[in-house]
Order: sequence, then C-alpha cells, then structure tokens
Amino acid sequence: MTKPIKDSQKPQREPSWWSKYWFYTVLISLAVIGVPSAFFVPPIIPGLTNDGNTVVSVRQGILAVLAGALTMLTLSETHRKNTHEKDKNDRDHTRQVYAERRSRYTTAVEQLANEKAAVRLGGIYTLVGLVDEWLADDSLAEDKQQEEGQVIINNLCSYIRSPFPLAAKFEEYEARKELEKLQKSESEKLSEEESSLLQVLLKRFEDSDEYEKPKDITTDYVKFYEEQDVRRAIFEEMSKRSSTVSVDENKKVTVKSGAWSGFKFDFSRAPIFYPLNNLTIEQGQFSSAQFYGNTNFIFAKFTGNADFTGAIFTGNTDFRYTIFNERAYFVDVAFSRTADFSNAVFNRFADFLDADFSGDANFWTATFTGEARFRNATFDRNAYFTRATFNRDSYVYFARATFTGDAYFIGTTFNGGTRFEGTTFSRYIYFQDATFSGEMTLRGSYFEKYAPIFVYDSGAAQFSNQVNWADSNFSVRSGSKPIELGSATLGDKTFSIPFGTVVFDPGSWDEKTEEYTHMSVTCCRIRRSPHHQE
Repeated sequence: MTKPIKDSQKPQREPSWWSKYWFYTVLISLAVIGVPSAFFVPPIIPGLTNDGNTVVSVRQGILAVLAGALTMLTLSETHRKNTHEKDKNDRDHTRQVYAERRSRYTTAVEQLANEKAAVRLGGIYTLVGLVDEWLADDSLAEDKQQEEGQVIINNLCSYIRSPFPLAAKFEEYEARKELEKLQKSESEKLSEEESSLLQVLLKRFEDSDEYEKPKDITTDYVKFYEEQDVRRAIFEEMSKRSSTVSVDENKKVTVKSGAWSGFKFDFSRAPIFYPLNNLTIEQGQFSSAQFYGNTNFIFAKFTGNADFTGAIFTGNTDFRYTIFNERAYFVDVAFSRTADFSNAVFNRFADFLDADFSGDANFWTATFTGEARFRNATFDRNAYFTRATFNRDSYVYFARATFTGDAYFIGTTFNGGTRFEGTTFSRYIYFQDATFSGEMTLRGSYFEKYAPIFVYDSGAAQFSNQVNWADSNFSVRSGSKPIELGSATLGDKTFSIPFGTVVFDPGSWDEKTEEYTHMSVTCCRIRRSPHHQE
C-alpha cells in the first residue's frame, strides 16, 4: 500500500503577500478599528447614554475582548513561526541526512575498486546498510524508498557481473592438472567416468599449445579466495533480507516476503566462481552466466524465476535440495560434467529445452509440480530420474531428446501426461516400478540397441486403467527395437500395454501400504499378446 506524501516531501511554493504580512495586517486592523470603537460605540448604544458606569463597563469589556483577541492572535503567530521554524529545521536536517547518505554511497562505491579485499568488503556492508536506511526512512514515500534502494542494488549486481580474469585462469589451470593426471594413468585402470572426462579434456585443449603455467600461483590464489569471499558476501546480505521459504512434508512451498523482495536483481553474464549454497535468491537472473569450476547451489531457494538460459557450467553442477518456487529456465545450458538435481523441487515450470548434459544427469527423487520440458535435450552419459515425481495435471516432455547413455526411470511417478515422441535411446532405458497415471506415449521413439525395460525381477511398471492404452502409444520408429506388447483386463476393459506390466485403478491405490486394495487388480498382470511377433 502506498504511503501518503508528507508535507516535507511536497514541493515548496513561493509564499504569497498575504501569507507573509497577514499578522501585521490583522493586528493593525484590530487596533485601528477596535480602540476607537471602544470609545465611540458605547455612548451611542440606546439605553446606556444616561448611565456613565455602564458605558465605562461596556468600554472596558470591548477593550478586554480586543486585548484577548490580540493576545490569541500573537500566540497563534508565535506558534506558526515556531512550527515553520521547526519544519524548516526538519527539512534542513532531512537534506543533511540525504546528503550524508549520498556521500557515504559515493565513498562506498569507490571502495569497491580498492585492491584490498577488506576495503571492498567494507564498501559492500556500507551499501547494504544504506539500502536498509532508505527503506526505513518514513520521510519518503514507498516508491521513493524503493527507487533509492534500487540504485544501490544495481551497483551490487554490477559488481557481481564485473569480470574477474583469475577465475578463468585458475579454472583452466585446474583442468590441465586434471588432464595431466588422467594421461599418466593407465587407460585400463580408468573408470568409465574418468575415461569420458579424459576425452572431454583432450577435445578442449587439442588446439591450445601456447599454455603457460602461472608463475606466482600462491599469490594469485590468495586474491582468488579473497574475491570469492567478497562476492559471496553480497549474496549472503541479500539472502538475509529476502523472502522466507518453507517446504512441508508434501513438498508444498510457502513463501513470505522479506524486506528486499520488491527489488530487481540482475546477475546475467556474471562470472560465478564461488559457492551459492544455503542462500535465498529472490530473482535468479543468471542468463548467459559463466560458472567456473564446481558449482554449488545445494539447499538454495529461488523465490522468483530462476533463469539460467545460455549459461555454461564448466565443472560439476550441484543443485541438490534446491527449491525453484517459480519458473526455472535451463534453456540451451551446457553442463560440462555431472549435473545433480537430486531432491530438487520445481514448484511451477521447469524448462531444459536444448540443454546439453555432457556428464551424468541426476534427478533422483526430484519433484516436478508443474510442467517439465526436456525437449531436444542431449544426455551424453547416464540420466537418472529414479523415484522422481511428475505431478498431476502437468505434462513432462522428452520429445526429440537424445539419450546416449543409460536412462533410469525406475520407480518414477508420472501423474500427468508423458511424451517421448521422436526420442532416441542409444542404450538401456529402465521403466520398472514406474507408475503412469496419465497418458504416456513412446510413439516415434527409437531404441538403437535395446528395447525399453518395463519389468525387471519382481518390479513392473504400472499403467492406469483411466487411459486408453492403444498400440499406437508404443509404436516406434522404423529400424528401432520393438516393444513387446500384451493384453491386460481389469473389470470390463482390456488394455494393450508392455508385456509383464500391470494395469491398476488409481482410485483403489492405498498410499500407506503401497499395495493394491482390490483383489481384481492383483489379477491384471498382462498376458503375452497372441499377435506378438518374436
């Protein structure tokens, strides 16, 4: 709610003649009119002419009233002058306060360019304190408070976006050290992950023969770590004043606004080379940002949109237990190594369009409350969506995605629609124990070496009887490994679903025991279709 504009905020007009001289005008007028009236009016009042004492009394009464009026007038003018002087003093004091704040602001901004980390850090704390002062200043309207604070926020964000060449220098140095270590190891002793990393690093540095090892690495590392602390301090101070986020046992997210919730934050194109874990970030505007080394967002909370469009992650990326309260954009993002979103909560919309996962992609037990898009995404290594949950009334799209490694959807819950049209799987894909309560289609997908696995040991995928599972749901592209189908009957309906899987009634599912409560459901494991082609 907008605060009313106070008198001290209104523009001051040039006082009129009357406002300047009204007191003296009224005073002289009373004296000129009142005194003669006291002497000349009583004698001519009918009934008083023959009584001298009465005339004198009336005259004295008039004079007394006149004196009282003059006294009240004088007191009123004195009060007005005192009030005016107080207002003037208040305005002067306010101007002094504003001037002093702006002086501190200028000094603090200059401190951000100081070579000493302690001085830069002091400048940051000064700027943060100034934002708090502007927000607490009742002499300003709310929009003016925000305007003054936003200027300082822009400076802090600008510092986050400023280049820091040492970040790229040390990221390359560490990557080359890792390459040398892998090259010295015997190839047969390397794990699959190490072998993959070796190939990535060899490709990266194949055209770079002019590299020189940093000479004074120790001194540079001190500067590097100091700058990490300085830049993270900005996020920590922002986090303290941001919204409060809580998640209940059902993964429902609740957000309570904080002091700085109304500001805009822009970290686009920023070099990020420090951890951002356990922080609350109001607006994660990280589009086209460069993340050097390992990225750490563990337990971070994004209360507004989180935009990482076009960002580059050079090391391992860790978003475990991160909360995305609004929309999360990872469009056209390059994950150079492992990307871990295990136990993350996507409360609205998650978009990984054209994302490139060069390392493992981990979405273990992640929760997608809204729509999830992995269209055209590339998974170069293994993709883990084990026990992830895609909630009801929302679709998850893997259309035209490419899975070069194994894909794990073991125990995954698909409460809404699931689309795998045109998706390519080069290796294994596991669906055992997955639950499909909404439509699921593999139409036009391509399984290069192995058909999808819906049943393994005693675990089998489950398909809802509320969906018309036609053969076309599981039709594949020409040349693909086929999906073996069979028929299952539940009640008076027969369904064509993958052989060995289960059809169930979502209304009869007991969430506490995770058992089927109707005997008819236990008899619905499908039979091999007589038309199945060996």
